[in-house]
Amino acid sequence: MSSYFSRMTSYHPYHPVDINLSGKYVENSFSPSILVVTFGTTWALVLGATLFAVRRFYPRLSIKDQGLVLWFILTGSIHIFFEGYFVYNHARMASRTDFFGQLWKEYALSDSRYMSSDSFLLTIETWTVILWGPLSYLTAVYITQNSQFRHTVQALVSTGELYGNLLYLGTSLLDEYTTGKRYYRPEPLYFWVYFVLMNSIWLFVPGFALYDSVMASARSFEYSDPPYAAKRTRKAKDDGGKKEKEYRKVPASQESDTRSRRGKAKSYNDDYSG
Repeated sequence: MSSYFSRMTSYHPYHPVDINLSGKYVENSFSPSILVVTFGTTWALVLGATLFAVRRFYPRLSIKDQGLVLWFILTGSIHIFFEGYFVYNHARMASRTDFFGQLWKEYALSDSRYMSSDSFLLTIETWTVILWGPLSYLTAVYITQNSQFRHTVQALVSTGELYGNLLYLGTSLLDEYTTGKRYYRPEPLYFWVYFVLMNSIWLFVPGFALYDSVMASARSFEYSDPPYAAKRTRKAKDDGGKKEKEYRKVPASQESDTRSRRGKAKSYNDDYSG
């Protein structure tokens, strides 16, 4: 307990320096490297266990679908457990000393809004925990079951993650551009690695998953919707007719050679019979 109070301080490392923190700031006891390595190792174990289960019970899944199952299990777990921690503890984040609390305080060096119960972040994170977390798990189940609802839910979750992440990044950068208020520390690590690189994962992977669902829906309409199906049938018939005409069409030189061979065969037969 004495070590806890000794780490309580009016100083904090966040930007802007006049930010109103949620609770009394307590310095982290874990180093950044320990926090990051432990966090990464935890999710690596989750992914490893998921991959083992998928290959054990659903060996016929394609490599792409296996990767998407891993993604939706990972992102769903982060939404529910890590972001859920913030939603539950947002009013006292600056004083949290457990592992997730210290991890959030480390990440907040790239976005101090997490230390101030920012209304926008609290709203969008709550929405993420309630909706996108459980639906991510549901999407993973639908992929393994080859469900007819798979691409509907996959597109919904991916669109939500894309939209939320763009709003998250955009509001921070827009505040800096319009008011000069910067929520990240000046060191390149916090902006380019924590803020840009880490969050870009939730742009590219959901973007790919959304593209996958859009293309699957397009193929479904092509084969099932009457106008598209009729168009495809007409195209197949036209292609078949062209191939048949090309097959029947014999070049003049080839036709001449055929007639010559037939003439020689007839002359040979006449001589033999005579």
